[in-house]
Amino acid sequence: MKGAVGAVAVGLLLAGCSGGGGDGGQKPGGPAPTATTSAAPPEKRKPRVEVPAAFDGAKGWAVESSEGLRSPVYAPHAQEVLFLKEAEDGESTQVVARDLRTGEVRWTGAPVPLPVSGQYGRVDGEVRLLVTSKGDTDYAVVSFVGEKGGDGVSKARSTTQLTVFPAGGTGTVEAGRTFEFPYKTETFTSQDSEGIVHNRASTADKDARPVALDVATGTRTTYTERQFAAPAGVRRCTERRIIGQPDCDKRAHLFGVSPQGPLTDAYGKSFWLGGGTWHSGTSEPSDAVETGAFQLVRPHYLGGVIVADWTASHSGAFRRYEVRDPGTGKVRATVLCEGERPDLDTGPPVPTLSGGRYVHAGPVVLDLRENKGYCFEDTEDRKRVTFTSVDAGRGVAYGTVPADSRRGPALPVEVDLAAGKVTPLGPDVETPDWVAEGVAAYVPEHGKSSWVGGFTAGFYLSK
Repeated sequence: MKGAVGAVAVGLLLAGCSGGGGDGGQKPGGPAPTATTSAAPPEKRKPRVEVPAAFDGAKGWAVESSEGLRSPVYAPHAQEVLFLKEAEDGESTQVVARDLRTGEVRWTGAPVPLPVSGQYGRVDGEVRLLVTSKGDTDYAVVSFVGEKGGDGVSKARSTTQLTVFPAGGTGTVEAGRTFEFPYKTETFTSQDSEGIVHNRASTADKDARPVALDVATGTRTTYTERQFAAPAGVRRCTERRIIGQPDCDKRAHLFGVSPQGPLTDAYGKSFWLGGGTWHSGTSEPSDAVETGAFQLVRPHYLGGVIVADWTASHSGAFRRYEVRDPGTGKVRATVLCEGERPDLDTGPPVPTLSGGRYVHAGPVVLDLRENKGYCFEDTEDRKRVTFTSVDAGRGVAYGTVPADSRRGPALPVEVDLAAGKVTPLGPDVETPDWVAEGVAAYVPEHGKSSWVGGFTAGFYLSK
């Protein structure tokens, strides 16, 4: 994480976290806090790291590590930042929702008991927080993957438990519904639309079945081979049938659920609308390249469309990104771009949706509203930009360019997408992890529960 930004958050306490709306606020009837008991000296409350010029580093709010909040995710319709807060005994967790702009607590989810297992009844599993939306309503989903039951003689059983809370409430909010499955899978993910949470199992998996959950209605859909069936003529599937390997139908994985049906992919070579009439091979890019190091294509379902990331060179550095209609498979926008050679372990960057409109990945930004693609690759006159976030309201993206020295830190920039203009920022400016409704968010990476300087996250208001 951008470690030095933790120092900026110190200057935000008076504006946000020390108010009565936070978890650490004054209890009824207690003594009134004084401004000098916990405030740092004025010189230490000044921001030591800059935020981009559109935001005010002295206005906003932060979350202290001591508050025990972690895993911040954004609920876009409710305009809330959701956190998990575990009980001191670790046997339950709850959702805490804070206002995006003020940091005030809007609602708190009723505690979610976590399954215990073993002779001593301990919690053995991983807890994550997911968000999905249906219409104008957001839903927080507390996911537990682990073990339950067993007493030292009998064995514990695998379990996956999903507990759903509607966002946008007040006070204490009870869970709307709970789903449980008698298997352990860490691949449940949420999509931003249709209120769907789904796993990545295939119909050939022995321990799990491909399933999608509509968290608003409670509907479970467990998919069959027939529902996943690939249209006739899918490239690279017939080859596998000939050599005796499982059909694409059986090895297909769910990567999204569209209004037209399940979206499936197999072997990183093809994708299609399950049981539908189209597949990616009918309009496969002519420059797509198969290589043993990287998948031919990685499809994603974001913002109600398919974003397909194709390997377009043997090095993997050239990538072709497409925006496709999920109902017809037709290409709406495409852009070929040269970035860095992807890491062999993690692969190319995963596309990220911002403001429901822009998708960014490495040096590429896709405008889903205008069906345009932008590539900010290395040219004779300009360095390659690697994007970190997009301010959808202003059409401005933030990212970094390589330093002149190989060992030097990456340099921050902002990009006016419509004008194609790249502007360098000060060397100490920190680019946001995401931007929403005029608020720049700095949140921990990879689910880390702490932030440098004793803070978990910081949120800075626009000027």
